[in-house]
Amino acid sequence: MKREFAVLGIVIALGVGLLGGWFIPSPITTPEGTSLLSQIKSRGTIKVGTSADYPPFENYNVTLDLIEGFDVDVTEMIGDAINVTIEWSDIPFDSLIGACLSGEIDMIAAAMTYNEQRAQQLAPSSTYITVSQAVVVKQTSSLTITHLNNLTSYIVGVQSGTVMQDELVALGMTVGVDLITFARADLLMADLDIGGIDAAYVDEPIFTAFNQTYALKIIFSTPSEPLALWTRHGEPELLYEINNVILDGYQSGWIYSMITTWFG
Repeated sequence: MKREFAVLGIVIALGVGLLGGWFIPSPITTPEGTSLLSQIKSRGTIKVGTSADYPPFENYNVTLDLIEGFDVDVTEMIGDAINVTIEWSDIPFDSLIGACLSGEIDMIAAAMTYNEQRAQQLAPSSTYITVSQAVVVKQTSSLTITHLNNLTSYIVGVQSGTVMQDELVALGMTVGVDLITFARADLLMADLDIGGIDAAYVDEPIFTAFNQTYALKIIFSTPSEPLALWTRHGEPELLYEINNVILDGYQSGWIYSMITTWFG
């Protein structure tokens, strides 16, 4: 029931956002004098950055030699809506914002949580899904906590550039001492499995994905937080197209099928 209420809230917010220009900044012309959306349509591709180590959102499938996941499917729908193909770039998570600001990519699709600091740098889409964060340990671990503050007594791993890292740094944990950062989620979870860290702080779906490989358990989780797709400020036409696809996904129901496929 909690997820149904969360999804209903997303749909209502999306409708209000599209009608009221939610998350859409005032137009600013690009140096080329044309909008980013016009450039994308002219070249026939939209350049999208992700960090393909974060199943079920995005992950590199070695067998098929492609990036797949929930974010990939949502992005493909955006490409279809504006009649262009997707040009994927696999970039470390903590370098994605810089890549978008520099123009290396047009959009970020990487399970990136909305927060005000990121929104000052880039323009977020409407929320396309909400997730909880979870403190994960090995199945055999006796570690228990009742609050994130309790983690400061242990060695904890996070993916660099994430809101989870920001939260633990704010609690006084020191990167490289009691807070170990990893460029990729798969490296983070592998280190947890071999005992290099006491716990990992990740988005809850990451636990679900890696629990199929390692014996893990959740000992603490947070309330759900919104995820957004991101592009540069001053591109309201592209942002409108992105938001319109997200809204259509909930209204028509195709996004529910994707949620079932990737999250169960």
